[in-house]
Amino acid sequence: MSEKITLADQIYADIKKDITNKQLVSGEKINIKELARKYGVSDTPVKQALQRLAEEKLVVNTPNKGMSVRTLTPHELNDTFDIRLMMDTFFIKDIITTLNYNSTLRQQLLENMEKQKQFIACNDSTMDAEGYFQLDLEFHMLYLTASGNQKAVEVLKDLQPFTFSAGTYFNQPHYRDCECVEEHQAILDAALAADPEGLRKAIETHISNSRRAFQLIFKVNQMV
Repeated sequence: MSEKITLADQIYADIKKDITNKQLVSGEKINIKELARKYGVSDTPVKQALQRLAEEKLVVNTPNKGMSVRTLTPHELNDTFDIRLMMDTFFIKDIITTLNYNSTLRQQLLENMEKQKQFIACNDSTMDAEGYFQLDLEFHMLYLTASGNQKAVEVLKDLQPFTFSAGTYFNQPHYRDCECVEEHQAILDAALAADPEGLRKAIETHISNSRRAFQLIFKVNQMV
């Protein structure tokens, strides 16, 4: 039996979509009563939905000022990619070892890669940013899971809202998602080939390209 969707769940999805589509823009103050009128509901499900978004770091709740859509700063963006680069490269030997004996995890990564390829072949990811980012997150979580370090996986989960907000607020183009799939494949190929230097190079290339793309998108949107 499928899980019942509550009113708060629906409002959560609606607000998140408004953020994705820039109906609610980065830094904009959120008026609970206006949202309640817009969606034709009481304040309660709106508050519940916003609390969930605040937990995901897509919305910021500032004391005495209320809630607003998170503004991603260049500093936060760089910090995020720095941490991801450190984690992804630090565990290279452990990840290679794990993927060479854990057939279940290896198969999950292979299946995720096929899903990514199918997604970008059948969808314009700019129309479904969240859909592609979920596959992207799954790939990186499976990769770090192979390290055997649960704290690293938890850190990645905490960083995900920043990466997701960059992709949705600033509309990463479809061609960049296609490049990401190729870069993910290079990472997986090197890991399965037990090639630590090749894996390090593939990771560094992926993080560098992603960082550069987001920085450029950030700058362009600041000019608009």
